[in-house]
Amino acid sequence: MSRLNGRLTLAAVGKIKNKAWLAAQDDYVKRLGHYTTLNLVEVKDVVGRSIPDDVAMAREGEQLLQAAADSSRLVALTPTGKLVTSPNLAVWLQNRVEAYGRIAFLIGGPLGFSDDVLAACHEEISLSPLTFTHELARVLLLEQLYRACTILAGEQYHK
Repeated sequence: MSRLNGRLTLAAVGKIKNKAWLAAQDDYVKRLGHYTTLNLVEVKDVVGRSIPDDVAMAREGEQLLQAAADSSRLVALTPTGKLVTSPNLAVWLQNRVEAYGRIAFLIGGPLGFSDDVLAACHEEISLSPLTFTHELARVLLLEQLYRACTILAGEQYHK
């Protein structure tokens, strides 16, 4: 088993409320611990708290950027980001970790990202042309990161 010599941060808006998705998240976080250092940060969801949506999105964005402040490379998950296959994600991840060391993946809330967050990000990737809830997107990203790590380690999970 080979480890990625870097650190991944997954910064996401809100907490997962669905127990099955929470269990899946916890399982993939545990699995990823065998391959890399992963920091999962949940920032407060402020949408619908008697403030305008643009203000809520800006506040969430500030929290996401603060959660990822010590990362060298910021990657936003967006519906319009670059689509990659699982094997290509593995190569992409290895290249980014080798080049930058600390990579942060940002998952916005129901409203997405403010323009400031997108401007601060170095890259955007997409999990699919389909739209997922931000909670499910988090589980899907963790699964794909785990899959990428097994590919890089030459293990059989990905087949």
